[in-house]
Amino acid sequence: MDPPNAYWKSKKRALEEDHTVGEVEKDYRFQILLPNGICVALVMRSPNPRMPFEDFLRLVKDEYYMTLRKAKLMKPTRPIHWNSGKAYVEDANDNKIRNIMDFEKFKPYKCHMLRLYDGSADIANTFEHMWDLTPDTDLLMELPEEYTFETALADLIDNSLQAVWTNGRNERRLISVDIAEDSISIFDTGPGMDSSDENSIVKWGKMGASLHRSYKEKAIGGKPPYLMPFFGMFGYGGPIASMHLGRSALVSSKTKVSKTVYTLHLKREALLRCSDSELTWRTKGGVRSPTESEIEKSPHGSFTEVQISKPKLKNLDKFQLLCNLKDIYFPYIQCDEVSKTGKTTRPIEFQVNGVDLAEIEGGEVAITNLHSCNGPEFVLQLHFPPQHDSATSSSHGAGSSQEANARLKCVYFPIKEGRESIEMIVEKLKSEGRRVTENYENFSRVSIRRLGRLLPDARWALLPFMDLRQKKGDKASLLKRCYTDAGFNPTPSKTDLAHQNLFTSTLKNFGVKAFNEEKVTLKSVEINVEIYRDGKQLMPLQLEKDYQDWLLQMHGLYDEEINCGEDQPVYVLKPENKKSFGITSDVVRLHRVLKRKGVTWKCGQNIKVLKGACAGVHKNNIYATLEYFLIEGLEGDTGGEARIICRPLGLPEKNGCVLALNDGTASLDIGSSLSLPISVIDSGKCICMDNIDWDRQVEKQLDKTPSTIDLLNATQCQELGIGGNESNCKNCERTVLVKGSSKIGKWRLLPNKQTPEFNVRLGSFFPPLSIACYDIYDNQILFASLPEVMVKLKTSKSVSISVHKFKARLSADKLTLSIKDVVIESKELDTIRPHYKAILEIYSLHELVSVTIPCQVTPGPLKRVTTRPPILENILLCGSVIKELKLEMFDAYGNHVQEGVEVELNVDGFCCEDMFGLKRKVDDCGFIDLGGLLKVTAGYGKSVSFSVLSENELVFMQEFQTENRELRISSGVPECCTAGSLLEGVVFEIVDSKGDVDVTVHDDEKSGQSHTLTIKTASISTEDSIRYAFRLGRCTVPAIPLPQNEGLFCFVAAHSRYSELHLSIEIPLVQAEEVEPEIQSSSSGKKILPLEASPSLKNVENLMVTMMSNEKQLELEVDKYASRIGKYEEALRVLNDQKEEIEQMLFGLEASVEPRILNHSCSLTTKEEIIKRIESKVQSAAAVLCGLNKELSLDTNVMAGVVGLVALLGTVCTNELSRILAEYLGEDQMLAVVCRSFEAACALESYENNGEVDIMSALHAQAAALGQAIVSRFNVICLEEISPYKWVIDGSDPQRRLALPLPILPSGNEPLGFLGYAVNMVNLHDHHIQIRTFEGYGLRETLFYRLFGNLQIYKTREHMIQARGCIKHGAVSLDGGILRENGIISLGHGNPEICFPVVWSDADMHISPEIMEQVKQIEEHKAKLNKTDCSIKVISEALEKTLKKFYKKKDKCTKHLNSMKPILIEYQSHVKIEEQFR
Repeated sequence: MDPPNAYWKSKKRALEEDHTVGEVEKDYRFQILLPNGICVALVMRSPNPRMPFEDFLRLVKDEYYMTLRKAKLMKPTRPIHWNSGKAYVEDANDNKIRNIMDFEKFKPYKCHMLRLYDGSADIANTFEHMWDLTPDTDLLMELPEEYTFETALADLIDNSLQAVWTNGRNERRLISVDIAEDSISIFDTGPGMDSSDENSIVKWGKMGASLHRSYKEKAIGGKPPYLMPFFGMFGYGGPIASMHLGRSALVSSKTKVSKTVYTLHLKREALLRCSDSELTWRTKGGVRSPTESEIEKSPHGSFTEVQISKPKLKNLDKFQLLCNLKDIYFPYIQCDEVSKTGKTTRPIEFQVNGVDLAEIEGGEVAITNLHSCNGPEFVLQLHFPPQHDSATSSSHGAGSSQEANARLKCVYFPIKEGRESIEMIVEKLKSEGRRVTENYENFSRVSIRRLGRLLPDARWALLPFMDLRQKKGDKASLLKRCYTDAGFNPTPSKTDLAHQNLFTSTLKNFGVKAFNEEKVTLKSVEINVEIYRDGKQLMPLQLEKDYQDWLLQMHGLYDEEINCGEDQPVYVLKPENKKSFGITSDVVRLHRVLKRKGVTWKCGQNIKVLKGACAGVHKNNIYATLEYFLIEGLEGDTGGEARIICRPLGLPEKNGCVLALNDGTASLDIGSSLSLPISVIDSGKCICMDNIDWDRQVEKQLDKTPSTIDLLNATQCQELGIGGNESNCKNCERTVLVKGSSKIGKWRLLPNKQTPEFNVRLGSFFPPLSIACYDIYDNQILFASLPEVMVKLKTSKSVSISVHKFKARLSADKLTLSIKDVVIESKELDTIRPHYKAILEIYSLHELVSVTIPCQVTPGPLKRVTTRPPILENILLCGSVIKELKLEMFDAYGNHVQEGVEVELNVDGFCCEDMFGLKRKVDDCGFIDLGGLLKVTAGYGKSVSFSVLSENELVFMQEFQTENRELRISSGVPECCTAGSLLEGVVFEIVDSKGDVDVTVHDDEKSGQSHTLTIKTASISTEDSIRYAFRLGRCTVPAIPLPQNEGLFCFVAAHSRYSELHLSIEIPLVQAEEVEPEIQSSSSGKKILPLEASPSLKNVENLMVTMMSNEKQLELEVDKYASRIGKYEEALRVLNDQKEEIEQMLFGLEASVEPRILNHSCSLTTKEEIIKRIESKVQSAAAVLCGLNKELSLDTNVMAGVVGLVALLGTVCTNELSRILAEYLGEDQMLAVVCRSFEAACALESYENNGEVDIMSALHAQAAALGQAIVSRFNVICLEEISPYKWVIDGSDPQRRLALPLPILPSGNEPLGFLGYAVNMVNLHDHHIQIRTFEGYGLRETLFYRLFGNLQIYKTREHMIQARGCIKHGAVSLDGGILRENGIISLGHGNPEICFPVVWSDADMHISPEIMEQVKQIEEHKAKLNKTDCSIKVISEALEKTLKKFYKKKDKCTKHLNSMKPILIEYQSHVKIEEQFR
């Protein structure tokens, strides 16, 4: 609600600078929190110093109504009692203002928070649009491209770390993170925030407003270990990170001086709705008191807590998260560099789910520290001075720092017991469950911390100055930690250093080769690098020497090669040619047997060294024979190297390594053998070879040797029958049959062009396989006989599945072994879910030969469904929702079915609460989650059922009974009543089967539970009756009017929604007894009869009695109509109150939902609705086919080749597109039957001998079974007969849309308003996408390309007409325009009844369940409002008729009274005369 800060700051600064101004205008800004949850801003320009509170309240009221008119989305919770006389405001310090607003107590140009109270106890704690989070436009370009759960959480922890770092020495520094299934909270004891301009909570949620954004420059030039956590870079970590972690966030914060906690509410849907409709982002806020828990955590009284709801915790490993957080913030958790005594300190107290991170045993940093040596570290200080070069300035970008510092700390990781420490680190990380993809060779040697915070993705190899292998050899491994300050820019996600930053490039290239007089040249920009060690500046050459000396020192002190030889060593003193052996020691030990990592290596073993294993082995693998193992130094010495000596394949033994003993003195000559480091064994790149593989390599070596021709001697000529003269040699010819070797070398799978990929479903046949046999020379040979074959399926989880169902046959020429009808059956497929990749192995039982075939084996179709938890009948109450229900889907073998399998739910007595209908898809775990979606709609004591259909087959069904309830009278019914009286105080109650009152029957419109009672009599219908509300199971009817006539009176009391709850009551009615008048004597008090009256007096008396009787009857009738009028008016008052309440609730609900969602949800045309329209077209083939799909019990063999109806094979995303495409095709094509082949189409109909249709067979017979008939022609489309689209298809698109070229106008531009091609704008269901012709074409390439071709879709007619230059095959527009091919234009307007179903697009489908529930409530309230309007209309008409009758009877009664006056006078005169005679 705040105006732009720049305006107020500039205005304040101008006033402060202008000392010459006498009287200046003062602006006072107030933010008023109203009791109904609305927040308004009030700006007052130079008001009088004191103002009556009533005037100030009037200004607030005017601003309130103006705000409501501008912000239509606001929804007040209740009206405000402006004139209650009890109103007052309360400021941030709890000071109450009731009479006078004293503006001198408020500072001008600052925003002051006031809270209004109106005397009501109903006070809101959260307020609409309380905070303005509108960011600067340029900041939106800096948002991170990627966020992970870990990086988003770290961004929020960064904010907390920066906050608590500013705490005083005696104030607690705590950061507590709690992660649960439904929420995440980050709590810190930092200074907190309030509503003031300087420390507003808005700065947390407003991108670019955070004070931390300006802290970056403050960290430059700090001293190691650079722990000052000035992490702020971009100013959006709070809102963006919290919205990535969940759908909503609640920020609560309190400062020391503030007594209240200020809250800020962030909701993703609300922010997106604001950003779409307005130029501002506004969100809710509130104020409250601190809780006891918050006060306990922060004794000094300030804190901030971020609570995130509905987090994305899929597959989150909480232990790994703890380890990762400990790695990122390790120096803040445990640090031994802050204390002058070297004692380990704890700068910050970190807790995750109540666990102190300092107590966690794990994490890469802790493990690497554990395996490092205790020797001195090699520490360098690098300083990058400010750059003044223009090129440098431009390359850094605006706002980038031109200065930086870095500290390089090299830690030595020695060889322990013959093993590299890095290997042990990698093994330990893997044993903890870390997803380590690195090994010893490529394990990161450099980790980067920026201001103490680890950048986890900055995992570098050795820096240039560290890589001394070309000079020293592979002696040791080390890890270098690099601490940098804020001069180094990180990536937006703070996981790596920005690669384009010059300081980053300089650091990566920091080495001897890059130095040129203490400068590094990068991209024609020179950057100075000052190097310091122990306070002394180093030159590049001195750095190289110091580093090498330190490396040799650590190597000699800490590296250990254990005595891993298994035999007695031979000592060689001062061996010659040390360089060839790769050693430097004067003493070496020679072994013939070596044990390494549990594996024994022996002299004479044949090995294969993989390329890249070490220096000198780069291009090809090396095949060699082990000769010796060489270890430097005496047993127990440290710092020795270990080497293996091997003789390459093809090198004669005499040319290999030779050990000679002369008089007990050993000498060693390496000859032409190779000396390799022992690391080739440790890294797994040295492999022992078996005899078969070694012989194969020998043969290959021989094949490469040049061929020779030997001359035959006399004996050989004699054996061949060849004479010695020349003539015999010329005439000699021999036919030689060369046979393959009898030794079987391998089997090989022959290629199959039809099935290049092997994808098979459980229970179905694997494609036929053809196998050939080859000898050891790779020549194809015959199978001697049909081998005994075994088949297994192996998975990546070391699961082996035996296959028993298959057929093995040998071809007639014995060259091919055919494996057919392979059926895989297993219940182990969940172990390889979701990729289902496996290897099919076919092997011989008696020969060491086999064939392996990569394949994908998916589960079978859905056959079994179980519910979790089981549905219990005692929870099935009318109107209740089953809160927890999951359907677990299995195939026939017990495997969960594949993700994406679509099933159809059939419910009777239930309804789905969401808008996705009854078709559901299985999730990635094999479940369908219906929790909170199924609502009981059946009445009490009714049968309900729930079933699952898959591929039109009933798979699961379960029937239940809802609980019984009974309506009874608890107040009792009298034996008889007086006619014309009232039956008062009748109490009804609803009881369960035990006779207890069901208190859940309670009328509550707000929660959607309507429970009312109606009274129906012969004179009052159900529509005219008043509804009486049930309260906690009971309903009291104040009075029931009884008829005027005696007899038996019957009325029915019934529940307004559940008709089964009704009760019929009969009451006898009797007339009231008439009492004869008696005359009492005035003297004696005894009763006497009246005297005989005169005839004239008797006539008058009789007339008076008659007239008085008529008067009484008229009065009764007037009273009856008056009573009825009162009831009608009371009923109208109740209904009008209900209407007003419904309208208010409807207004609030509609204000919280985007108009596009309301409009769209009201206009969707569902598939079920289209099916109903098709079924209404009786005597048509389309209606019969829809009926056959429902009647599963019918024989539907005729449906075997039917795919469906055109109108039901696809969906579109808008009603406009559905209508225009249906109009373009016409109803005949929309109702066309689609079949796979011509044969399937012919099977739909058969004919008599005379050529007439046989109505007793095929589809006509099925129609007759349904009680229908097909009386007109219908179109059938044969997929196999269609000429398909044969060009490019977008393979990355799951919908397999056609890659059609965009239309281009003659000018070369793309036409305006072009939306796409019709063939691509029809969406297919997953099971329809899988439909293929024999040649492999889908429905889009065949059916829809045949129907639409290159039909173009445009937004409006105007766009379509402007694009005529590039329209060749027709076009349509969403507003009704149709251009057909060859100059045909369709004019006029159509309203097709049969069209494509409309399903929301992915963008529309991403609507939260809360919005879905609100949309549903809107529809329900609209229905209630319509019903209430109808009731008001009926009762108003009845009231109007009753009023007419009332006034008519009243006039009649008045006239009757007037006519009685002269008779009454006459009667009185006769009475006087009689008294005179007496």
